[in-house]
Amino acid sequence: MNTKRIIGLLAAVGLPDDLLKSAGNDWRLRDDLGLNSAETLHLQILLEDLRCTGFSLWDTHDHSLEELEQLIDTVPEVPTLGNVPTINNSETYNG
Repeated sequence: MNTKRIIGLLAAVGLPDDLLKSAGNDWRLRDDLGLNSAETLHLQILLEDLRCTGFSLWDTHDHSLEELEQLIDTVPEVPTLGNVPTINNSETYNG
């Protein structure tokens, strides 16, 4: 499985590139990558920003990179602004 997206998030959290390049799909956040509490909080926030909900990085389960990549896969795509109708605020809507 490709774990490119979660690796990108972990890089944004501040994990070293050399560590991330050697990481395997089965690597765990705490046991293998050594995430501290600040990094865990940052990653949780980044995942929630992607609309990944219904999980916690704070429970006793130490998530693998593959599990988090699968979590990202479950998020429906968000439409781009180009596909969303907008109303010009300077115009009055006459319904």
